[in-house]
Amino acid sequence: MTFKALILGLCVGFCATAIGANQQFHPDATSEEKQELKWLGYCEIEIVNDSFEDLRVYGTYDNGFSMLPFYIFSFEAPHYISLYYYGYCHRGMNLYIDTLQGWPLYGGYTPVGMTIVLSSGYGKHATVKLETKK
Repeated sequence: MTFKALILGLCVGFCATAIGANQQFHPDATSEEKQELKWLGYCEIEIVNDSFEDLRVYGTYDNGFSMLPFYIFSFEAPHYISLYYYGYCHRGMNLYIDTLQGWPLYGGYTPVGMTIVLSSGYGKHATVKLETKK
């Protein structure tokens, strides 16, 4: 019985680490703002890569700061960009998504609460679908 509990604990720890690694924060976000779990799901942009393409994501926050670019690999877990910094939830940011080969897939102002879903059929470039969180 203790072996099963150990395996369960390791799985839960791994999942928590994987989810935390997929969260992007503003460079000036404080550690308290990063720990604000009540904002998760509300004050963020979600990116889901259900395509065969590996992606590069970069952008600019509404105060002109550049977001550190990051990569989302094919069928990887969703990534979240937090827009909670300076003590409040910001309205959006300019966001850009390219393939690793340099093909632009998405670019423009993205409001908070938006989900960007990228999907593709075999041998086709990824297509973008925008959804609002409910």
